[in-house]
Amino acid sequence: MTSKKPVNRPSVRHPSHNHPLRLFKSQEEDEIICSGCELNLIGQAFKCTKKDCDYFLHKSCFDLPRETKHKSHSDHPLTLLHSPPYGHSYTCDACGQYGSGFTYNCSECQYDVHVGCAFIPETVKREDHDHPLTLVYNTPCKGREDGAMFICDVCEEDMSENLWVYYCKECDYGTHVHSCAVYEDHQPKKGGGGGEEGRGGGGGGGESSSAAARMKSLMKAQDEMAALQLEARIRKNTNDAILELWDEPKRRYYW
Repeated sequence: MTSKKPVNRPSVRHPSHNHPLRLFKSQEEDEIICSGCELNLIGQAFKCTKKDCDYFLHKSCFDLPRETKHKSHSDHPLTLLHSPPYGHSYTCDACGQYGSGFTYNCSECQYDVHVGCAFIPETVKREDHDHPLTLVYNTPCKGREDGAMFICDVCEEDMSENLWVYYCKECDYGTHVHSCAVYEDHQPKKGGGGGEEGRGGGGGGGESSSAAARMKSLMKAQDEMAALQLEARIRKNTNDAILELWDEPKRRYYW
């Protein structure tokens, strides 16, 4: 009886990892975290060929550009780093959360952005607000002499003035850029929405704690959404680059 030969699956290399990687399709129930963007891994992805190595990458993270120009940091380009530049972790200047995977970094300014934050959409829509929310790269309270703090209108937490915000200028309504921006079932604060009264006050006490608990339950859905947005943005950038090539002067042929 002849034994079956092992199947040789094609493998690829990525500069972020020492071992070869191969394509696979991740399912939601696998509960795998991408080693690049640190979001849930669903769909087309790469995994390490070594059985004892838990290294995984979204296909979109595998294809990330090595350098990008971003509106949030127009003075210098941001370079893709596959590990934190300051040790084991870094703090994202977009969302204020820690990261230990890939980052877009400006070494001159020590400016870092999660790869998932770098490609979030410029506008989002919440069902409980009449207008689209626009991405701005610091809070509206930045530079105010009275020291007022901006408060997220969803979770009612104070926000550092340099954090990115999804904001409606007409209503003075703003949210954190991740789970608060997509959460659609919060209870309105006492006294109305995000007017001036809500900008200098304290935390929400028990309401703030319950909001945080609700947001935690939504993080899985938010991670999946961010991963899909990242993949769509990378795909768009690739298509734009192809179109630019076609727009260049070409020799014309006639028959």
